[in-house]
Amino acid sequence: MIVPSHRLLCAAALALPALTAAGLYPSLLAPCAAVLAIFALVAIVDALAATHRIDALRTTTPPSLRFTKDVPAVLPITIENRATKPLLVQVAATLPEGVEAAHSPNPQPPTPNPLFFPPGPFLLNYPFTPHLRGDHPLPALHLETSSPLGLWLARANHHPPFTFRVYPNLRDRATAALFLKTADPGLRMRRQVGKGREFDNLRQYLAGDTYEDIHWKATARRGFPVVKLYRVEHAQEVYAVIDSSRLSAREGILDSYVNAALHLALVAERQGDRFGLVTFSDRTHRFLRARGGMDHFRLCRETIYNLRAQRVSPDFREVFTSLQLNLRRRSLLVFFTSLDDALLAETFEREVPLVARRHLVVVNVTRTSAMRQLFTGAPPESLDALYEGLAGQMLSNRMRTLALALQNRGVKLAVVDPERIKIEVTAGYLEVKRRQVL
Repeated sequence: MIVPSHRLLCAAALALPALTAAGLYPSLLAPCAAVLAIFALVAIVDALAATHRIDALRTTTPPSLRFTKDVPAVLPITIENRATKPLLVQVAATLPEGVEAAHSPNPQPPTPNPLFFPPGPFLLNYPFTPHLRGDHPLPALHLETSSPLGLWLARANHHPPFTFRVYPNLRDRATAALFLKTADPGLRMRRQVGKGREFDNLRQYLAGDTYEDIHWKATARRGFPVVKLYRVEHAQEVYAVIDSSRLSAREGILDSYVNAALHLALVAERQGDRFGLVTFSDRTHRFLRARGGMDHFRLCRETIYNLRAQRVSPDFREVFTSLQLNLRRRSLLVFFTSLDDALLAETFEREVPLVARRHLVVVNVTRTSAMRQLFTGAPPESLDALYEGLAGQMLSNRMRTLALALQNRGVKLAVVDPERIKIEVTAGYLEVKRRQVL
């Protein structure tokens, strides 16, 4: 499309005196008409030239690129000028929701005029900052250039098939420490309880060894007492089970679950365990069997970076049945869900024995502002604040009762802060490893 520029409007305003003179003096009608006709012809030719200019511009982008949430980045746009002369072009992009543009594009390499495109291809890096995890298609790119005489502005909308792939932001100190080359960064030596249950080797009996560790077949074969040695179990299976139902639709909750699950995967990799992933809502959506290695971690990241909360109620019985059918080995199941709904919490308590009899279950519930106890913090300032505090106290009491009920079924419930969910979930996993309860 083409629109008139300020220069055309100013030139059109000069035609008003010519029309006035033609009306007052009939002898000037023919010259004034000729001048207006020439002006109109020039404007039409200039408009056609503007159309050819905008049609000579082509834009290309990669199909998709990976970015990190809340980390500034650039969108590489290749603009090809197929005209024979340089063009002054304005470039703008309609960014999707959750992607914020910077103040102005900064091309590489720099030129005297940032938007002065010579003939041929030119790379323009369009700066932006993504704030929402997941896939976000680029709606449109907008180009604008002027006609040769500057009477018109030609505009075009391009729709390149580009997708922003925004991944969770794991660039914090707790996660960065996992990539250090030291064996246990930030950890202190601590006595480990127990002797482990994974067989290591055999050795000759020594004074002080217990009779229960004697390997009787090897003793009979060798003719002297032989005992079995054990070591702490490695290569155990840890599964993060993420609830993506309406319980996780509140702002920031599902993002904290995704970040904590990926952080737990890295910690399990450092501990020599295998990590798996399960996502569910009203049904089980994805099930990744536990494996080790960074390739498997990347697969887990690809699986949940685009996870979205669905406005459905969770079906706990379905996910428990699925876990019971798919998991043959005793595993640690780390649930990420919200149980502040009384009916769903009752359903969870009733159905969790399906997997708690065979597996070790740890449930992480995010602490919300509604769980604040009445007699903590500043006193209520109004009657409405008092009623909100009473509701928070009742919810806190219900969560405490639920934690005791689940503890009687062999399930541990932990109420974690969204800001510290990585640290608290990791501490719970390392405590399980230390106590050897898995």
